[in-house]
Amino acid sequence: MKLATKSGCDYCDIRIQSKTGTSLEVKDGKLKSAVHGKEGGAGIRVLYKGAWGFSATNEVSEDALKNAVEKAVTLSRIASTSVKEKVSLAETQIVKDKVIWKPKKQPEDYDVSQKHKIIKEMESAIHDIENIKTVTTGYSDSKISQHFVNSEGSDIYYEINLIIAQANIVAREGMNVIGYRTRIGGTKGFEIFDEEDPVKKGREAAKSAVRILKAEKSPSGRFPLVADNDLTGVFAHEALGHTSEADLVVSGESVLENQIGKVIASPIVTIVDDSTILGGFGSFPYDDDGVKGSRKVIVKNGVLNDYIHSRETAYRLGMKPNGGARAESYAVRPLVRMSNTIIQGGDMKFEELIEDIKYGIYAKGTSGGQVDPAKGSFQFMAQEAFLIENGEITKPLKNVGFSGMTLDILKNIDALGKDVKLGDPGFCGKGQMVPVGDGGPHTRVKEALVGGM
Repeated sequence: MKLATKSGCDYCDIRIQSKTGTSLEVKDGKLKSAVHGKEGGAGIRVLYKGAWGFSATNEVSEDALKNAVEKAVTLSRIASTSVKEKVSLAETQIVKDKVIWKPKKQPEDYDVSQKHKIIKEMESAIHDIENIKTVTTGYSDSKISQHFVNSEGSDIYYEINLIIAQANIVAREGMNVIGYRTRIGGTKGFEIFDEEDPVKKGREAAKSAVRILKAEKSPSGRFPLVADNDLTGVFAHEALGHTSEADLVVSGESVLENQIGKVIASPIVTIVDDSTILGGFGSFPYDDDGVKGSRKVIVKNGVLNDYIHSRETAYRLGMKPNGGARAESYAVRPLVRMSNTIIQGGDMKFEELIEDIKYGIYAKGTSGGQVDPAKGSFQFMAQEAFLIENGEITKPLKNVGFSGMTLDILKNIDALGKDVKLGDPGFCGKGQMVPVGDGGPHTRVKEALVGGM
């Protein structure tokens, strides 16, 4: 740190990270891989005359850190000669803190055979269902520690645990083949499997996959649509969340540019990005700018209220940093990223959401999709869906896709359930992979463009 400041740099931070964990994979009853390992290193950022320099090392000795700082300083000096938009950082508190999120049941206290048992029993339960052809289950846990220091005086240490179990299922009947995925995960320990039974979760997923095999093709047209918690969360993350990432806003790649204070959704819609949720897969105590994690209210009663910020984007837009800078590892620079993105709930029961629908769609989860933050458009495939007729769930449907403009859908939300929960955990890719959560209540859209694909 002293070396960077002596070199005339305006700012420097160092992230020293260590990650220890186990990963297992079982395919059709056979253990395919079992890995236990530890990795770590340090990432150094330097700001000189409005330009970043970054260097990383997998060694944390004094000499290795000194060399990495020198490289970062050199790179920042070179970059400063041609930088077009000079970087400045929004002010934030100087923090000295130590945070340890200790799980109730530390994964490192369980041997590999106990971890293997979790996904082996999950895989076996799935295979018990007729028409299931291939099952791949996976388990992963990691204990992550990070020490962040910067030239302003912040000194932050934290430890968190991540755990996930998942199953990828292939069901087949004749020439009809369906893929289905289910996951359990969080910033927790082995207690997560007491809270959510992997065997039950796997069996339910297998039954859903088989049900889709026998389902009818979806009708096409504009219909009322009810999204389950998972699909609501995916929409919040993919369609709204990415457009609210401030790096896209400042680069002119978001439909939400210059929209703060404007109505972008139905007045019943409030959307938050919250890294403080206990056990959330996307939760963390401090971001990689050294800013405390927070509950960011992106949309409040239909009005765009905030963006997700790093210190850099907050300065550019004259706003406050809110803990949105995340890096996949010590080896890369932080980017503006989501954490746990959630649509807040209403006061309706599921039966009330569908009782007035004469002909519509009930869509659950997603098997893929794409979004364009600049245009504000999206397209999703539901993982499972059903027809709604005269207020009742009737027949299962397959290959249900829906698409449209994000802001149109947000304004067409006319009812929200009271059953808010996080959906399945996931990883978000934006050049780097980071763990995220998303969720919400059952959500009713009065009209959506639906197509059988």
